[in-house]
Amino acid sequence: MILRLAIVAMGLMFGSAYALSLEPELASLEPSAETGSDLLNKMTHSHRELNYRAIVSYQVGDQLSSYRITHTVRDGKEFESLESLDGSHQDLVYHGHDVNCVHPGPQLIRLFGGDEEQGFYRYYDLEVKGAARVAGREAINLMIRPRDVYRLGYKLSLDKETGLLLRSDIVNQQGKVLERFQYVMLNLNISADEPVVEDAKEVQHRDNKVGDAALLVSQRTWRPNWIPAGFTLAQSENNDEAGMTYTDGLAVMSVFVEPLIKAADGSPAIIEGGMRRGASVSYTVAFAEQGSFATVVGEVPMLTAKQVAKSLSWAAQ
Repeated sequence: MILRLAIVAMGLMFGSAYALSLEPELASLEPSAETGSDLLNKMTHSHRELNYRAIVSYQVGDQLSSYRITHTVRDGKEFESLESLDGSHQDLVYHGHDVNCVHPGPQLIRLFGGDEEQGFYRYYDLEVKGAARVAGREAINLMIRPRDVYRLGYKLSLDKETGLLLRSDIVNQQGKVLERFQYVMLNLNISADEPVVEDAKEVQHRDNKVGDAALLVSQRTWRPNWIPAGFTLAQSENNDEAGMTYTDGLAVMSVFVEPLIKAADGSPAIIEGGMRRGASVSYTVAFAEQGSFATVVGEVPMLTAKQVAKSLSWAAQ
């Protein structure tokens, strides 16, 4: 408490002077000649190809968490650890992820990078919004605004030198920040042999390519009859009928179908409705006649999740 009061007091005393001294510094940063699509393409590579250690903060609503990230590339393989600095979260570590592995979202962004009237760029407006400083680094601000009501917006700050994403705000249609990720410290001068976290849980990664899951759609008895334009089927969670995942290059949305849970009197125990946590939403609909219920989860507006969930239909058996 004493430390917190001291920080507040210093902020009151020096806040105005600091703000005035910072403005000329930001103004002196040279504007970027790169386009929005150039910056996005650079971003999709940078975080996977650099060696770095960082402290990051992650805010959802009024909940704030902090983590230490260590990322290295050795012999074309990625190694990354994520250590929680507060709470009781378990530490995670990625081992041996091939840097050439195809990720659906970045692939969609790069796929249409040459023509901003197609694909990803048909559904978002990109605008370079000048310079900033994040984690002591010169950064370039990039605004990504959806062209329809079925997506969220993004305010990104990218490292000017490397393209690394230093800050990301996910915002709703009214511009309210739903979720924020931000680097508060970044060290790009670490060795590729930097050790990962001891006793951390290893996370398995599956290589999923855009379009692979389309081969399995015909085997399913259910499917959504409406998906927002621009979303592409990216992967299947399993080879069964559990779920399908869609992405437009930024937003990710999954559809899951499970056996219907029933109450003691035989009526459906599932109540239609949605929940939100930060930028993530879920919407559930019961299909009693099919003995199933569907849930759509993703970083999309509730309207989108609801319409997708309610559009599901089953093939005649």
